[in-house]
Amino acid sequence: MGAAGSTAKRLERAEKTGVFALRDQGVVQLPEKIFTLKSLRTLDVGHNRLLKLPEAIGRCTLLTTLALDANRIKALPAVVCTLSRLESLNVSANQLKALPDALGELKKLKKLLVAHNALTALPDSLGACSELTTLDASHNAITALPRGFGQLVSLAQADLSFNKLGSPLVEGLGGLKRIKSLDLRENVAILELPAELLRDTPLHRLGVDTHLLGSDGLLREMEGSKEYLERRKARIDQEVAGKAKGGEIMFD
Repeated sequence: MGAAGSTAKRLERAEKTGVFALRDQGVVQLPEKIFTLKSLRTLDVGHNRLLKLPEAIGRCTLLTTLALDANRIKALPAVVCTLSRLESLNVSANQLKALPDALGELKKLKKLLVAHNALTALPDSLGACSELTTLDASHNAITALPRGFGQLVSLAQADLSFNKLGSPLVEGLGGLKRIKSLDLRENVAILELPAELLRDTPLHRLGVDTHLLGSDGLLREMEGSKEYLERRKARIDQEVAGKAKGGEIMFD
């Protein structure tokens, strides 16, 4: 069966299942029929050769998962921000220099994966994504966190490593009431961490560069470090107890 036949079969199945997946097929343009699938909930077209996402994506109003990773997309159309049911957006490994300003309109967004692009900033509206739990913006050129980043009250895991962040990070990080894991490695201009982040959040796994570590390999003394290290120890103790029952220990 040729590529066209295979795509036709996938479209036929998608009409019944609401799921269209076409990964690693060398696709350069999405078939127009995709945007007529009224019940489409998942669109996964990662690892292809797409140069853009058509404006017609706005017709897919039931979409909850959109995976466009490892393509050649340089910009996302603003209409993506009208997909009010979207929960997962993966645009990692593209050529994006910016994200749509209205990204915060995605009120149900839980997972945002934008690693390995050319981003220099995240939208100020991001803080309005109150259900966001996972953010991977690593391997970009981000110089500062957006205002309102601390309003991400559901954020549990954030990877901001390999960027160009510096001190001070941003005010209000104490508002990250569910943050547990934060990776800030390879941001060499970060010279200090906000006390409110270390002291007032449940953060217990933190990745930083060596200049922020003491001779013992732990976070050096700064305001809030004592509270963070206590939570880190409690987490490791819990994992050690779990290891005795067959679990895994993570010492970072």
